[in-house]
Amino acid sequence: MAGNRKGIVVAVIIILIIIVIVALVCGLVFSSRKSYESPSVWNNLRLPTSLKPLKYDVHIRADIENFTFNGSVQILFKCDEKTNIVLLHSIALDINVNDILLKEDGSPDTTLSFRKTPWFHEENQYLVIELKEALKPGKVYTLYAEFSAPLGLEVAGFYRTSYETETGTRWIGSTMFAVAAARQVFPCFDEPAFKANFTITLDHAPEYQAISNMALNMSSSLADGWARSKFKESVPMSTYLVAWAVTDFAKKEKTTKNGVLFRVWARPDAIDTVDYALAKGGDIIDYYGEYYDTAFPLEKMDFIAVPGFTFIAMENWGMNVFEPAKFLYEEGVSSAMDKQLACVWIGHELAHQWFGNLVTLEWWSDVWLNEGFASYVEYLGMNITEPDWNMPDMFLYRDLHPVLVTDSLTTSRPISIPVSTLDEIYAQFDIISYNKGASLLRMLSHFLGEDTFRKGLKNYLLEFAYQNANKDDLWAELSAAAEEDDKGHINVKTIMDTWTLQMGYPVVTLTREYGRGDGNLHFKTEQQRFLLNPLSDTSSVYGDVGYVWYIPLTYTTGNTLEFLSPQQEWMKPGEALTISANSVDDSVWLLANVEGRGYYRVNYDIDNWQLLAQQLIDNHEVIKTSSRTSLLGDSFNIARAGLLSHGIALNLTKYMVAERDYVPWATFKEVTGYVGNMLSRTAAYGDFQKYMLQLVNPTYNFVGWDDPGTHLKRQLQSVVISLACSHGNEDCVSEATRQYTEWMNNPGSNSIKPDLKLSVYCTAIAEGGSEEWSFAFDQYKMTNSDTEKVALITGMACSKNTSIINTYLSYILDPTIIQVADGEKVIAGISRNDIGSEILWDFFWANWGYFHKTYNEAVFDFPKIVTSLTSGLNTPDELDQFQSLLEANPDQGIAERPFQLAVEATRSNIQWMQNNYDDIAMWLKNQL
Repeated sequence: MAGNRKGIVVAVIIILIIIVIVALVCGLVFSSRKSYESPSVWNNLRLPTSLKPLKYDVHIRADIENFTFNGSVQILFKCDEKTNIVLLHSIALDINVNDILLKEDGSPDTTLSFRKTPWFHEENQYLVIELKEALKPGKVYTLYAEFSAPLGLEVAGFYRTSYETETGTRWIGSTMFAVAAARQVFPCFDEPAFKANFTITLDHAPEYQAISNMALNMSSSLADGWARSKFKESVPMSTYLVAWAVTDFAKKEKTTKNGVLFRVWARPDAIDTVDYALAKGGDIIDYYGEYYDTAFPLEKMDFIAVPGFTFIAMENWGMNVFEPAKFLYEEGVSSAMDKQLACVWIGHELAHQWFGNLVTLEWWSDVWLNEGFASYVEYLGMNITEPDWNMPDMFLYRDLHPVLVTDSLTTSRPISIPVSTLDEIYAQFDIISYNKGASLLRMLSHFLGEDTFRKGLKNYLLEFAYQNANKDDLWAELSAAAEEDDKGHINVKTIMDTWTLQMGYPVVTLTREYGRGDGNLHFKTEQQRFLLNPLSDTSSVYGDVGYVWYIPLTYTTGNTLEFLSPQQEWMKPGEALTISANSVDDSVWLLANVEGRGYYRVNYDIDNWQLLAQQLIDNHEVIKTSSRTSLLGDSFNIARAGLLSHGIALNLTKYMVAERDYVPWATFKEVTGYVGNMLSRTAAYGDFQKYMLQLVNPTYNFVGWDDPGTHLKRQLQSVVISLACSHGNEDCVSEATRQYTEWMNNPGSNSIKPDLKLSVYCTAIAEGGSEEWSFAFDQYKMTNSDTEKVALITGMACSKNTSIINTYLSYILDPTIIQVADGEKVIAGISRNDIGSEILWDFFWANWGYFHKTYNEAVFDFPKIVTSLTSGLNTPDELDQFQSLLEANPDQGIAERPFQLAVEATRSNIQWMQNNYDDIAMWLKNQL
């Protein structure tokens, strides 16, 4: 019996060993299979890294007149990891999956066998190809597919748009592949990190011509009468930067001094408005090559003004696309601001050719690396080509101040965040990526020094040319440059992580010690997160020490007046500073964050605020323009947050009677515009109007209505006349209506100055009735000037007639009357109209389905629409209604974050009214 039991035990052990071995083998097999063919691979938004595209050969036949296209793509790709699944992005394409061919490159024509018919995973927009045998690491393969699709009207993928001529409608075809729309045109690896070379071939009707990223390689006539345009193979680039257009446009061209062929394209009747872009674009291309110390890498650069383009501009490599109204400049028709905006976007898109195109972000979580950098460098380009415009000061009110408002809400976001859906990717293209990104890089360039900053950028571009990179790669190069330049050990990553990985920014409070009697300045500093709504939840989601930052604190005094090279101290997280300066007594003012270089606000003790206010009244020019601008922006917003009396902020405005610089006036209009917006439906608004005219009238009399000459004086005249007319200056209203009536009496001769058209049109239409409005609408339909259309669209929104406003709003639902790209401008104008804002609110929600469908990928327009719609909400009842409407319409798409911001802004407005209305009403009465 004992022997039998022993045998049984041995047998059991042997069986168990066999089971374990089988299990291990099965586990290894399963593990191996899972590593390269797990079904979960197509359930991810991100592509696997097993395959790497090398080259694309894309052939498109564009039937513009019949609104279709078809074509083929051959993709050469390398296998880096064993896999039997090929994933390509594809959506909205008609692909005959049975004709897809896949073979090893260089092998006989025998194609690889599929396990099943290729199929589509719609949620993540994949074409899924499952193979019987795995692809081999190190091998190169080619895939061939044919496809077709409609040439639709949505500005995404390859789409059609039109313009009007005397002989009728002309259709053209253009592309917009950012951020993930190349997949709508051909199957591809549609992520920024999957760079490859592209050869584009376009077949088109002979009356059209084609342009693409690269220079034309050859053109030929086909047997069926069509034309073929084949372009040179591209440098390595991401799919979102691939572009082409098929048009009947005219062009002007020149060769830059560095040998780049530069061409500007527009519809034939607008070709004479491209001269400014041609001149400045060529100069900026050359300047950026010098600034980056890296020559422009392509042999040609095209600009094209595409009607109906809803994205303002797109930086496709070698072929930038622009919305015409933001780009074309017509002397005598376009305003000084039109010219400036044209230069802004030219500089912005060209900056991308290096920062974004040559070196590209790894993934969309760092959109700000592309957009923030271009938004900063655009000012450098403009400052070189237009040195009299004072662009460094312009930065404060155009970029810095607007984002400081948005970023002081708890519904803001860190500038660098993970993204996992297409809606989240699109939502990254917001004021945080653009304006905050630019502001942080501007601050970085100041505390490193411009030469060190440029050296770090140059090394970054050299190291990662034609590749992908992330923010840590940039920080490493900048730190190395600082070390090389003996700037001390500056760990850029440690500093900048506090600015990029958490939302918001600090307010630095400077408290002086008076009465020490030693004739010197002594002050303490502390930082806290700045929030517009003092009741906001301030709990931290960043680190263990709360919302704190490494702050480069700069300062100067009324004795030293060091604005170019101010004193700088580092405020470290969790540490307060005590600072002393010699020979600065209690009667001398202290000013920090000199020229607004840092991304923070500054609050002072009351005595120092009063010293600064008195200096402005005594001689405001002692304090430089940018710092005057910062004082206005900081004081009103700090008061808005409940950290300062509005009386102190309003006291700072008294000096405006003597201010003659444009940038402070533009900032003054913005900060007082918020106060006016909050008071507009209250009894205090009349006193506010009177006080505003007290400040505006002296400068209104100074600028007058005659041509002031320079660019900055024209802009000053524009903003001051706008303020004067909107606040009821009788002379301004009378002159505006007189000029408009004169135009109505002689429609063929519009003598209204371009810079004043917005004020004149708005004032005259607001004062008038249906005759004035109908005249403007007729002019809108007739004009071919894009900038004139914008002025008329905005002016028509000023009508006080409810019937007219309702009719005007109905027109934006019909793109044949008001183009989709112009709908946002109509809404923005009506939102500023006291009579129209409530009508707009009801209209928007009644037509929510249309707006959601039409603007859900309009990454610039939809946030603007939401802001316009909600900026005046400031009562609990309005907030309740707003939230109820959001609950009733939960599928908000790209508008979700803007709506969240708007809800918090509304709460902040309500709190502002409760905390400040009575004090401001009393202060205003005391000034009159």
